Amino acid sequence: MEQVVSFLFKYRPSLFEKSQFGFGASVSGLWIILIVLLVAALIYFLYVRVNVRLTLPWRVALLSIRALLIALILLVLMRPVIVAPSVVPGSSYVAVLMDDSASMKLRDEGDTTRLEALRQAMSPASRFYAELADKFKIRAYKFSSSAERISDSQELTGEGQRTDLAAALEHATRDMAGLPVSGIVVMSDGASNTEDAAKLESVIASLRSRGMPVFAVGIGRERIEGDIEIVRATAPRRALAGSPISAEALIRAGGHDRKTIRIDIAEDDRPLRSQDVPAPADSTSVARVTFTPSTPGIHRYRLTAVNSDDPVAENNSQEVVIEIEDAHPKILYIEGEPRWEYGKMREAVAEEKNVTLVSLLRSADGKYYRQGIENAEDLAAGFPKSEEELFKYDALIIGSVEATFFSFDQLRAIEQFVLRRGGALIALGGAKSFTAGGYQNTPFADLLPIYLGSQPPPPSDTQTFKAYPSDRGRDHPSARLAEQTDASLKAWEQMPAITLPETASGIKPGATVILEARSVSDKNRSVPLLIEQRYGRGRTLALMASDTWRWRMMLEFKNKSFDTFWKNLLRYLVESTRKKIEASTPRTFYGRSEQVNLRVEVADEKYLAVSDAQVTARIIAPSGKSAEVQLRPVVEGGFEGYGGQFVPDEEGLYKIEVAAQRGKSSSVVQLGSTQTNFLVGQMNHEARNAALNRQLLSRAAVDTGGKYYTLKDTANLVEDLTHTENAASQRVAYDLWDMPINFLLAIALASAEWLIRKRKGLA
Repeated sequence: MEQVVSFLFKYRPSLFEKSQFGFGASVSGLWIILIVLLVAALIYFLYVRVNVRLTLPWRVALLSIRALLIALILLVLMRPVIVAPSVVPGSSYVAVLMDDSASMKLRDEGDTTRLEALRQAMSPASRFYAELADKFKIRAYKFSSSAERISDSQELTGEGQRTDLAAALEHATRDMAGLPVSGIVVMSDGASNTEDAAKLESVIASLRSRGMPVFAVGIGRERIEGDIEIVRATAPRRALAGSPISAEALIRAGGHDRKTIRIDIAEDDRPLRSQDVPAPADSTSVARVTFTPSTPGIHRYRLTAVNSDDPVAENNSQEVVIEIEDAHPKILYIEGEPRWEYGKMREAVAEEKNVTLVSLLRSADGKYYRQGIENAEDLAAGFPKSEEELFKYDALIIGSVEATFFSFDQLRAIEQFVLRRGGALIALGGAKSFTAGGYQNTPFADLLPIYLGSQPPPPSDTQTFKAYPSDRGRDHPSARLAEQTDASLKAWEQMPAITLPETASGIKPGATVILEARSVSDKNRSVPLLIEQRYGRGRTLALMASDTWRWRMMLEFKNKSFDTFWKNLLRYLVESTRKKIEASTPRTFYGRSEQVNLRVEVADEKYLAVSDAQVTARIIAPSGKSAEVQLRPVVEGGFEGYGGQFVPDEEGLYKIEVAAQRGKSSSVVQLGSTQTNFLVGQMNHEARNAALNRQLLSRAAVDTGGKYYTLKDTANLVEDLTHTENAASQRVAYDLWDMPINFLLAIALASAEWLIRKRKGLA
């Protein structure tokens, strides 16, 4: 379209946008009056006093056409012009920043690489370079993580390991300070992979204020055909030995003809398992993979997307570090009545080696049957009366027990157990659970991921249901009955039907349905069965069924699905329970010489933040060399704790040991210690998000008053740069009288008049 406009009006639209309209011929007012009178007389004798009578519309049409034709001729005779800024050739400089990073070696500019296409465009033999050099003094730079002046595009090597556009622009403006600069030309794929976006915004604002526009030339394609990239991988920082771990991979897929891709999972460079995950073409999606660690300890896990014909194989994998703990977290299970659910659940976890299930079963008023306790004093008086006693546990299970069993302070302590302590709670269905247990209008109701009804349903409403994972729950650790997704779903299909004494009145915002209950009698009815939500520092779940024991009793003995479900669910409850001292880094994988930010939270016995602790981090490098970092108090972005920074100089697994104490000299109190880990290795930043980032380049250009181009239309760049208004430009008049549109209009008007006159017998 722009080419058509440029042909008709002689100049490109961008020139008109920067110009002012005027006339080259000066005509006095007397001549204008005489010409108008002459035209009026001519029209009168030609169209008013004629022998052949015409209807009014035809007379108006002929009169209008002749008037327009005469006006067009008069306009051309007055020599219309546009006055636009134009740089005086050779009077100013232009900086040309050429991307020299490794991503420029990708072969997606036809049959050549991006780098070779750039070299050809900036070769002295190219038309673009010749036109640019004819108008401006060129100062060329190559850039990746920094910028460097060069004399020829052949000096480009494509070896840069990072791209920092902000630093390159900043370097060029400093280097050309004091010189008349018409603009900056950036030739790049836009794959800027520094994390300091604020710096780029600041540089763009500075260029805009100085009137120094950026003219960006995008090189490469916005979509790399066939590329599968794992953008990010996330997993729990720690897990219990023997527990299945669910990791998420953010996958960006280019064009391909497959519905799924295979993810290979390796533990410490040893193959662990593979899993097929959906990866729609031309989209970014989240894939969930599940695996079980082989042994306790600190392990590295690599997730790799298998794609044999991937054009950028370097971005197919990501690594995470997970500490597999051989710990024994405690779960307190309170049950108000002897029932099958209680007994079969304890049987299911009887051989569990890590999770300790402590149960308190009410056998009569004021009498309890205790199992899993460490000594005779534990829970002798029933449910814990204080927060300190309750907070010794990592998770709570509340069975079929009425709300009045607890005092208000105990209900409030349960809420604080989840909110502040960071524990997990699961409420089980039963005759005295949820609404039937009178929990509405109590702190317990606030905890639940479901809304409670005002009245419990009558017993006649009880229906049988089949449990099945929801779309979001298929890969949930508690819903996986087998490692392979298909095998897990098949196992759920074989599970016997169960009953729900009460169905949820509604799901709270932010809650997730893990399992659904599908009615056996009404196939169109489906209600939530297992629901989860975050609450403060912890999580709460609601399991609406009261008889999952049927999954054990009504299946053949060798089927262990019931045992697997409860073991996974109990392990999931305690896998991320908050500790008194928590240490973490934003990521588990860093590049060498990349700054690592350490954050530590310290809490007391009631899990209240300690703000006056002395916290020290001992960083142990892969070689065994260690260094201490004194952490300082930090309050930012909702985080309240302690922080510090350091820069690793070795590749491999780093260990951070954190110790916290309170007080000074003889009154020092040790608050505890913890540890965390991270990995340092080679990070190929240039292979990440390597497609042409047109959005970034366009924003840098438009926000500074410049424009975005492709390699095919760089000729327009020279013209636009030439007409940039600055100290080195002058106002130049460009004639419009000889525009092709003028002659085409004249021919069209004359032809239209002749055709009308011919048809009406006037010619």
